[in-house]
Amino acid sequence: MIVSCPDTFVRDWIVMRYDTIVQRACDAPRGIVYRARKSAQAVPEAARFAESRPGPSTAAQQPGAGDQRTFDNFVSGQENALALEAARTLLDGSLGGCNPLLINGPTGVGKSHLCEAIQNAHQEPILYRSSEEFTSEVTQGIRGNRMPEVRHRYRRAANVLILEDIQFLENKKATQIELFHTLEHLVSRGRPVVLTCDRPPHELRGIDEKLRSRLTSGLVAGMVAPEMASRTRILRDSAAAGGVHLPDGCLQLLASRPVRSTRDLLSGLRQVVARATLLRRQIDLGLVHEALGAISVPPPRRSIHDISSAVARTYGLGLEQLQTRSRKAQFSRPRQLAMYLCRQLSEASLQEIADLFGRDHSTVSYAVEAVEKRTLSKPQLRYELEEIANRLTE
Repeated sequence: MIVSCPDTFVRDWIVMRYDTIVQRACDAPRGIVYRARKSAQAVPEAARFAESRPGPSTAAQQPGAGDQRTFDNFVSGQENALALEAARTLLDGSLGGCNPLLINGPTGVGKSHLCEAIQNAHQEPILYRSSEEFTSEVTQGIRGNRMPEVRHRYRRAANVLILEDIQFLENKKATQIELFHTLEHLVSRGRPVVLTCDRPPHELRGIDEKLRSRLTSGLVAGMVAPEMASRTRILRDSAAAGGVHLPDGCLQLLASRPVRSTRDLLSGLRQVVARATLLRRQIDLGLVHEALGAISVPPPRRSIHDISSAVARTYGLGLEQLQTRSRKAQFSRPRQLAMYLCRQLSEASLQEIADLFGRDHSTVSYAVEAVEKRTLSKPQLRYELEEIANRLTE
């Protein structure tokens, strides 16, 4: 999808303030490109950096290098080398029994970039879908008695299947059955299949064991946030591709910032460039500190056991007392707060949190909503939650 802006100022403002909202609201599997219809000559050269596409996985996208994501403009260190090489070699058949290829990792580390690179490097028909799209097609096919069409589309019309975000298939039994038979058909005929997921397959809940076995029958390649050397390369290459001069001190400061993904890393660079562009200032350490000060860096994720234990200590309880089924306020109130903080400060799913407390996921969902409502009317509760969260970061 192309978002056309009247000028570079509007484009930069939208990218800085509203990109996350636009990404969430729009169904654009190939990403979103922001373009300025005209650019002011007085704007410094750094403005060219913002022509980069801040699509779903900006991780390796080099600003100024065009909209197409390829293997050549994917910047990776040793931490993600396996996923990169597996994606490169999947289509030429040299991976042998490593089909399907399942790439897993948190958002923003480059999974979509690799999928698009595969698509752009292959000349034969490729079917590229999100799991939500696949689910929708299966559901509509069942309701409209058009499953033969759906099966032909996925099993015969394309030579390669790329299916992203399979975590959305949790507890969707009909869709899982259809995917299992689709994978059986494609893999048995040597047709490459690429799947992505936001977590390792063993952490998926509500997935049929036969399907889980098929998903992991090929190669599972994990991706993580880039390490220091890779962060430095990504920033240097991205700045250079956008025509931006980034002094060494500024480069090191940006690279050393704690981030959870390459997307977060490049967001810092965008903040610096936008500030330099709009204020017509040179990029120096002072400007970088100002720009980074405006970014809210998410705290490191904690385990649900650590979070619940911290809550228990705060209220003079043992963890086993939080896990009891007692409805007494002295136990139920801290229990709800623990469930809320586990949801906010960890990567755990509702079901994982529910398992820790011996409840079902609907109980956790209710607790989270109840605490959220109470924080709006009770400032003291917000202070309590902030205090517990701060203790976890000490």
